[in-house]
This record gives sequence, C-alpha cells and structure tokens, in this order.
Amino acid sequence: MTYRPPNLLVWFAVGGGAVAFALQFVAGLAFSFAQCDAPPGRWSLSVQQWQIALAAAGFAVGAASMLAAIRIFRRTFRLGDVAGEERRGDGSQPPIGRIHFLAVVGLVVNTLVLMIMAMDAFGTALHGYCVQT
Repeated sequence: MTYRPPNLLVWFAVGGGAVAFALQFVAGLAFSFAQCDAPPGRWSLSVQQWQIALAAAGFAVGAASMLAAIRIFRRTFRLGDVAGEERRGDGSQPPIGRIHFLAVVGLVVNTLVLMIMAMDAFGTALHGYCVQT
C-alpha cells in the first residue's frame, strides 16, 4: 500500500512557511512605514504589537507547514523499492521518491524559515522604530 498525499498538501509542506514569512515581512514593513512616515500625531499604531501578532500568525502557518512535511516524510520513508521501478520511471505518477524528496526540501526550508521568523519577531519586539542609523 502506497501513500499518495494530495498535491496541494505536498506544495504546502514545501512552501507554506516561506509564503507565510514573505507575507508577514511585507505586512510588517508596511506597518513600520505607516508609523514612521506619518505626520506627528496622525497615526497611533502600536507597531510592535502588530509585528508580534503578524509573526505569531506566520509562525503558526510555518509550523503547520513543517508538520505537513514531517507527516509526508514519515509516510514515504522506506516504502517499497523506491530505487527500482521509480528510478526507471515505470512507477506511479508522481513517483514516491519525488514526493519524499519534496518532503525533505520542506523540512529544510521550513526549519530555516521558522528560525528567521523567530529572529524577526524578537528583533521587532526589542528594536525601536523610526531611528536613523
């Protein structure tokens, strides 16, 4: 019996965390621009609270993506003769070996993205805004 995850789940496991970080980063940049470029007294945004909330939401999506990659990795690890018929192209579509490889890519990418999101959240919480360096 072979495990065939849906294509959408595989691609979420590969790129879900990276897309969540990109959206979190762009939204956080927009909030900081709104805070720093506004005339005095016009905006009263709590940028740090918004950044922390965005980072938490992005981290949750990244963690879900990581869990999906772990699930696919564990379900496709050592399934039959992957090196035999799959290497020749006689296997199923898409080959289990390719799905397993994408799960490994998802594990690596999501690990890095989760670390970057954590550093960004801590840096945002501790850093002052609108300071020229």
